[in-house]
Amino acid sequence: MGKKSEVFDLLKKQFHDGHLGHAFLLETNQMQRCYDEVINFLQFINCDKYSDNCSKCNLCHLIKTCQLPSLVVINPIGNVIKKEQILDLKRCFQTKATFSTYRMYIIMNAQFLNASSANTMLKFLEEPDEQIIGFFITDNKENVIDTIKSRCQIYLNYYDEVKNDLPFHDLALEYIINIEKEKAMALFYQKNYVLPCLKDKNDVFLFLKSLFIHYSNLLKYKVSNDELSSIYEPISFLLEDVILKRLSLVEKMMENVFFNANTQLMLDAFVLESEDVA
Repeated sequence: MGKKSEVFDLLKKQFHDGHLGHAFLLETNQMQRCYDEVINFLQFINCDKYSDNCSKCNLCHLIKTCQLPSLVVINPIGNVIKKEQILDLKRCFQTKATFSTYRMYIIMNAQFLNASSANTMLKFLEEPDEQIIGFFITDNKENVIDTIKSRCQIYLNYYDEVKNDLPFHDLALEYIINIEKEKAMALFYQKNYVLPCLKDKNDVFLFLKSLFIHYSNLLKYKVSNDELSSIYEPISFLLEDVILKRLSLVEKMMENVFFNANTQLMLDAFVLESEDVA
């Protein structure tokens, strides 16, 4: 079955530290396993006696079997998540949770939210109640509507190391090493070695996606403390919070790359902001 995703170890740490967010978008390569881990996490944050095999607890049983009134799971009807489904969710959440600490929702195949249903979700996302927590699960976050993506914490939730077979795999890793270890040379390397390889906006996007995958793989190692691929040894010194900030910067660039007319200025800003959050 393989090891669990490290994303939930990170979320448990945030929960213990009192910094847990209210809405999460998870891109995964195994939808059912991701759903099962979300359910386990919801048991964890609601049950004082939670364990991975909490079979005697009625609360955990109700969560696992999706019979708890304060837990709503939404699946697409055909190839769309309808506005009426979100309105039903809102009606369910008009009263406080009785048996659990949180009111919880899971949106499966979140890429099927359309403009109408996504806009109906915005109150949950723009005016978050501290006792409401939600998960949007998808196999491709790029297909999730922007109004949802921009208001969620986004994680790649893969169950094996993310395979990076994109055309700029090696270039992106060398770029990261220059940014993290050779800061004084980072802009020079970018101008003379990176930019000449990026012929159009699609190339830039693929390059950024490779950056995102490399930082994500390094974060997984940091959280799980598993054996690190030797290619990441030069940047293994990076701390978790620094990697998360790098991922956030790259995510913003990926969202804006097709609207930014000057690739060099965008990457220059990334180098400079990376220095600021080191």
